[in-house]
Order: sequence, then C-alpha cells, then structure tokens
Amino acid sequence: MAKHKRVILLGLFFLLWTGFTQAQTGNNTENFEKNLENAKVSFNDGALLVSTGKVSRTWILTGSGFKTVSFKNERSGKEWSTNKANTFGADWNLPTKIDKDSQATLVSVDCQESDDAHFTSKHLLVNALFEYANGIQIKLLVRVYPNATGLWTALEVKADADFSPEGIPEDIAYEKYYGSNQPVKIARNEFIPVDFSTANVRTYWGFYNDPGNRVNTQNMVKEETVDGWPLFSDEQNTWASGLAIHAENEGLILVKESNKTVNNYGHQTGSFYCTPHGVEVTGWGLKPKEITSEFRQTWATWSILYSGGEDEMQLALKQFDRARFPIKKERDMHILVDTWGSDYREGDGDKIYGRENSEFSVVKKEIESASELGMDIVRIDDGWQEGDTFSTDSWHPNPKIGYEADWKKVKKLAAKNNIRIGLWAAIRYISLEEMKANQQTLDVATWKLDFDKIEDWQSYHDRMNGMRDFITSADYKTQVSWCPEYDDPRYGWYSTAREYGPMYFQNIQNNMPHHIVYVPYITLRHHWMMSEYYNMNKLQTNWQNPSRTNAAYSDAPQHSQAYSAMTAFMGVPASFMLTQFLSPEEKAELKKVIATYKKERAEIFDSYVFPIGEEPNNASWTGFQIHHPDKKTGYLMVFRELHNKEESKDLALKFLDGKRIQLTDLEKDGASREVTVENGNLSIEIPKTPSYSFLKYEILD
Repeated sequence: MAKHKRVILLGLFFLLWTGFTQAQTGNNTENFEKNLENAKVSFNDGALLVSTGKVSRTWILTGSGFKTVSFKNERSGKEWSTNKANTFGADWNLPTKIDKDSQATLVSVDCQESDDAHFTSKHLLVNALFEYANGIQIKLLVRVYPNATGLWTALEVKADADFSPEGIPEDIAYEKYYGSNQPVKIARNEFIPVDFSTANVRTYWGFYNDPGNRVNTQNMVKEETVDGWPLFSDEQNTWASGLAIHAENEGLILVKESNKTVNNYGHQTGSFYCTPHGVEVTGWGLKPKEITSEFRQTWATWSILYSGGEDEMQLALKQFDRARFPIKKERDMHILVDTWGSDYREGDGDKIYGRENSEFSVVKKEIESASELGMDIVRIDDGWQEGDTFSTDSWHPNPKIGYEADWKKVKKLAAKNNIRIGLWAAIRYISLEEMKANQQTLDVATWKLDFDKIEDWQSYHDRMNGMRDFITSADYKTQVSWCPEYDDPRYGWYSTAREYGPMYFQNIQNNMPHHIVYVPYITLRHHWMMSEYYNMNKLQTNWQNPSRTNAAYSDAPQHSQAYSAMTAFMGVPASFMLTQFLSPEEKAELKKVIATYKKERAEIFDSYVFPIGEEPNNASWTGFQIHHPDKKTGYLMVFRELHNKEESKDLALKFLDGKRIQLTDLEKDGASREVTVENGNLSIEIPKTPSYSFLKYEILD
C-alpha cells in the first residue's frame, strides 16, 4: 500500500512540475532530439539531456532557468550531481538582479550541428533563451562534442535599453564580517551540485603570464591541493584557471576559458567556490555597465569527468582541450627559427642585437641556413617594417634594409629553399588591413603578435573578432602565435585566442638582457611543468644556441646542440636564434637530430605529452612521455641532466603498467629491445651527462 501511495504522489508531482514548466515556456520550445555520431541532445517536457557518449548531463526547467540535476560519467556510472541541499533556481545568477526567486520564461530552445566556422571541432550546439521580468535575457549555450570527456557551457547576456546595472557587484570584493574579509560573489555562470560532505581532494592550478620575466627566476605553473572535508563554508580560489575534484577514484575537472593568469586576474574572471551545496564558477567577463542591448558572451566553462588517478586526469583534460582547440597539421606542425634572439658577439657583449637581425641580408642567410638544417619556417621578427616598433601606418617591408615592396626577393628565395616565412607584429599598431595585405603578398605561415593589452570586454572581443576575420580571409592557411610576454592582461592559456593559433612561450636570449639568458635546465623545467596541464602542440617551445650563450650567465655551453633542441621537441619547436652562426660541425649535429624528429613528428602531434621523472633542477632524470590512448605506439624523451651522478634510472611511466613493449632507440641505428613495464617502471641507461635518449615504444600485448 505504501508503495502505491508513493507512485501516486510521484505522478502528481510530475504532473504539477510539467504544468509549471509548460506555463513558463514560449512558442519555440517544442520537444526534440538531435544526434551527431554518438553525441545526443534531447529536450522533453522541460528536461534537457545531453550526452557525448562518455559523459551526460541533465538540466530541468524551473521558474528561474535551467538547473543541473545530473552530471554522470557514462563509462563508470559515477554521478556527480548528488547534493540534495542545492536550493538554486538556475545554474547561473546575477546578484541583485537574478536569484532563485526570479521568474524566467523559456522563450526558445533548439540544437544545431556546428563547428563555429571551422574554429572548433564538430559538435551539437544547444541554445536556450530565457527572458526575465526585469528585462534581462540570457542564452544558455552548450557544446556537445562527440566522444568528448566533457562539455562546454557559456552564457550570452543582454538587457533592455532601460536596464539599470546599479547594485550589481562589479568584480571580486570583500566585506568585513566579525573582523574577517569575506568575499562578495559576482555573477555565476556555472554550478554543479557536488556533495562535499564525503571524502574528496581538490587541486587548483593556473599558469602565469609575463614568462619573459620568469625565465631564470620563477616557475610558470602554480598548483595547490586542498585536502579536507566536509565543507562547512565556502572555499574561494581567485587565481586558478583549473580545478580538479577527486573522490574515490573518480574526478571532476572545471576549467575557466578566460584570460585569467595566476599573476594577472584578467577581465572579471571570477573565482571557483567549493561550497556546502556544490561547486560554483563565477565571472561573466562582463562588468555591470558592459551588459548592453546586444547579446554578449560570457567566459565559458569546461566540465570534464574522468576515472582513475592523476594520469587519467591529465589525459581527460588534454582530450577535451584537443576537441575544443583542434590542430591542423599541415598548418600547425613545423619547426621555426625566429630572427630576434641572437645577441652575443665576441668583444661586443654589451650591445643588444635584435632589429638588425631582420635586415634582408641577414634573413637571406637565415633562409639558406634553416633550409640546410631541415627547418620549415623563418620568422622575421621586429625590424622588417618601415617604422619603429610602436609606429602606425608603417607595416610594409622596409626598402632601406633590402626589401622590395611586394616581398619579391624574399618569396623567391624562400621558394628556392623550401622555406615558409613568418612575421612578427605589434598588434596594437598594425592594422587588420596591413596584416591582410602582407598575408596576401607573402603567404605568411605564422604571425607572432606582441605588445597587446586587454582592458575590458570590448577590447578582448574586438581582438578575437579581428583575428577570426583575418584567419578566415586567409582561407585558414595561416595562424597567429600569441605572445604572453610582459605583465599586462592579455589572453590567458585556455581562452578563445587559441582558436587562431598556438601560444608563444618565452623570449630567451644568449647574452642581453641578462635576466632572460638561456639556461637549459630552466627552459626544460618550464616545458616539463607546462606539459602537465597543457597540450604541447599548441605551445611554441623555445631553445637557444648553447655554444654562443654567454658562459658568465649560463652553463648552456656545456650542452650540445642536439640536447638543447630536444628540450623543445615535445611542443612546436621554435629556435630563438640565428642558425647561420652555427659551425659546420654543429649544423651537422642539429641537422641529424631534426631529421630523426621529423620522421616521427606527425605521430607525436597526434598524441598527448606528459611529464615523467623528476622536476628538472640540473641534476635530475627527467623528460616526457608522448602517448595516445587509442594507438599501440608512443615516445619517450628522457634527459639525464648536467650534474646527475646516476648512469641508469627507473622511471615511472603512464598507461603502460604490466605491458610488454618493444623499445627502439631512434638515434642508435634503430637498436631495440623487448621489456615488460613492471609496476609501471622502466629502467633507462644514459652513460654520459648532460645527454638524452629519444625512444619509441610499441605495445606488443
């Protein structure tokens, strides 16, 4: 009898809820179902269900918007939306304007197949429009990528012309509460009702900007792990771009797709809050006065699920990152030389050489030298234009330093040597029309864009829209590499800037200025640390000429050309030097290692890079494992650093525990051996120091 009463009560509740949701909907809210490969979206009587085939999420319609009631790992069955204490009316809010008591009408909901004009992978795009009584309209956008490990969500916001932003918290602030500074929350754009009353560990991470001033001083990555539960009050983090919540061999990752960096908050990028009722992501990227009568998109959020430990967390993050920011190998896979970084001349150690390296006489030699080495691109840095670094209306080739107006000599020389040309530009000074003119004339392979400054919603989106227009006008055959140098708010490391090309990493010189002189173990450490949370084929990784680096400021001269180059080969290798200064013997050494790498790089680009060994400190066994979960092959780049005293080392590898593998040394006549990876460890021998091994493995069982 009790069972029948419960069924009747549930049925009555469902009827009441259905009637309520229907009363809150407009004319364009018909039920539907859409599929793309194994991705699915359905809207049925107020319930929105999306699935990538690996993760699924369900929202229900309330009087205030859409509210998450399920977020599930379809592979393991783990459900993350389990906190019954959730009292929010919708996953989003706008303090003083939209809360759990605000009344919203669902005006329309639909789903279309999209790839965002070829700037992301194919997906199903959900678009649900809500209208509030106070004149605010909000669109919930959800991207459902087939077979993805997570989902992409964002909002679009606009308001009536008479909307008043008065009273809305502008940005992160604090109020005094019994002598304590307690945060005043700004607009929320994502919420998942995670139950923090059970055992869990929370890891926050973020990347710094201003890498030039961190070359020889500071790390590029910050991590913080918080271990303690239950949560009785809010745990706020303002500096991180990523959060991983790990509980009982399962994990939830949240990533801010914003211009936040650890040392530069960016534009209204908000916080992560782990709270007694769930995890909140705040920061619309729209200050109150930036809410206008046109729809403006907020910062997006990635929500990713995984099973397993740290290795699986890194893989799931990188797999979703790859779906969000896919690569085009024919455009993105290259080795380049940048003309700026070679300063040091014997007897002239106090002069900074830079713009002189961009004169045609120098570039001519560099094109010929790079071709001899097997490189792909010579990028002409600052100095090619007919004007100063910060000049306007001057971004055409300078005839006073040997160029012709139509780049004729450069194009002819590049074609003869099978080299493509890149250009540097100061992005706030070159116009979009000047970029297009040079692109049309020279067929530029990659642009390095420098000296940017992002101050508000408009400046960020103007920059991104300009680059979208530029890349589209070039038929997607060029890219831009974004320079994060200097401590100005720029792009962050997960933002939409990466739709248009990779991040450039660091300027590293060989003499001047002294604080950015190349030190091999520090460059290796930066690449190693970045590879934990970043897809390295979206990062231009630098190296310098060790033999011409000033020994007063570095031990680089004790390292070989091949060693230095290999420390960049896990990413998009970018030599910040003039290769024309190499001796014949050095050229032969570098040419050989480049040829070996290029035979494997297509496979490397398809795979994912992970740090292995110890953190580089000039005395470590360290390196990278390059792995693809769906293939039977992978790579190891292992380094025995200068001051290490061990000729062999057991290294813990990822994803290979108990596997029988064939291990091939790619630089020693293909010498190979079969070995079982016992307890996840593999023994490597490197007799000399500093040296490395470049190995390929094939899984045999």
